[in-house]
Amino acid sequence: MGSFLTESPKPAYGNRAKSLAAAAALAVLVTACATPKPAGPLLLLHPVPPTVDKYSLVQGAIVFSGPDFSVSARPWDYRLVAEEFRRTGEPCPFGKDDTEVGRFLFFRVRLENRSTRTLVFNPMRASLLREGEAPVPPLENSDLFAFAGDDLAGTEARGRAFRRVSFDITATIRPGQSLERYLVFRSPEDAIKQIVLELDDLWLDTKSFGLNFVFETFPGK
Repeated sequence: MGSFLTESPKPAYGNRAKSLAAAAALAVLVTACATPKPAGPLLLLHPVPPTVDKYSLVQGAIVFSGPDFSVSARPWDYRLVAEEFRRTGEPCPFGKDDTEVGRFLFFRVRLENRSTRTLVFNPMRASLLREGEAPVPPLENSDLFAFAGDDLAGTEARGRAFRRVSFDITATIRPGQSLERYLVFRSPEDAIKQIVLELDDLWLDTKSFGLNFVFETFPGK
């Protein structure tokens, strides 16, 4: 497996060794309401300039560039996400106003396949890593249906909006193609100074890669 990190591996992050903790965190996530209930503080993210080979900082995004493909992760302001849905008129799956949407962390992830082979990305194996804490799994479309109640039509509309803008199921990027979507996480409940976005299930043909992108956190507005 080719593993490329923006920092030296730290035992506290667990590097998938805490799979049981991740499963427990996912179980908590799935018990969310139809429009996922906000939990953590309002946070903004800024990329930490990488110091590891093959990574660079390009216009606010951390970019991994290999010989055959590239992956960029750009932190996205929650206010821009809320404004995007107000502009399109779609029901927002993340909340009804800026404050509710701001309880989630958004990454704009772009994958570009320059090879002659197929690039496959499983977003549900991604996670947010915090030192000494369990990994945070990404939000997925099925979470919107956990407790839909009588508002099934509204939940379906939010689900369609979610699928339009977010990674949810395994994505296949064919040779010469690219794909860009949001990867969305609940904001951690406790204040943190640094967070790592781990993309752990990325395949180019039969070779797997694990990528890490490091960000600093700042209070949102």
